[in-house]
Amino acid sequence: IKIKLREVLWEKNISAAEINRATGLNKANLSNIMRHKHTNVGLDTINTLCQYLKCDLHELLEYTPD
Repeated sequence: IKIKLREVLWEKNISAAEINRATGLNKANLSNIMRHKHTNVGLDTINTLCQYLKCDLHELLEYTPD
C-alpha cells in the first residue's frame, strides 16, 4: 500500500508545514510518510490527513498487489 501524501499535497497546493500547524501531526512523521520511509502509519493519522485534506481514502492510499 502506497501513501500518496506528496501527490495530494502537490494537487491541493498545501505544504507539510501547514498540515503540522493545523493538525499537530509531527513534521518528521509527515516527512517520512511523504518520502515513503514510514510504512506503519496509524489509522488516526490517516483519518486526520483525510479530514484536513478533505479527501477520501482512495485519493490518499493506493493498493498494488505484490
